[in-house]
Amino acid sequence: MPSATGPPPAPRLQAVWLAAAMFGTGIGSDVLGVLWVTTIQREIPERALSRISSYVWFGSLAFAPLGLLVAGPVAAAVGTGLALAGCAALIALATMAALLSPQGRTPRTATEAPSTAAASSDVEHPVGEEAAG
Repeated sequence: MPSATGPPPAPRLQAVWLAAAMFGTGIGSDVLGVLWVTTIQREIPERALSRISSYVWFGSLAFAPLGLLVAGPVAAAVGTGLALAGCAALIALATMAALLSPQGRTPRTATEAPSTAAASSDVEHPVGEEAAG
């Protein structure tokens, strides 16, 4: 059944667009992954690295089902195309918000280490271990 804007593109053309989108997404994800891990390792004290990483993964995995829960009713209410366009807009807005933050555009260099006093006071020490220094 043709849509109101005309017939759908040929399946081969859809496959080409899908492959191009997946390729671009893969490159973007790889670049993000490298930058994310590098930044985390530079900015988080080594003794807290595993804890922070686990919190990040927990947050990522815990909220994914909420997105899936909302996606179906939104797509049913406004249509699949509009729902996908809305998701793309939300992603673009979140990306722009991060890029507009001065801290996001200009991360510290390796010589500008975070203050050790603040870093050591932010991390809880296991029972029976004292903070060094």
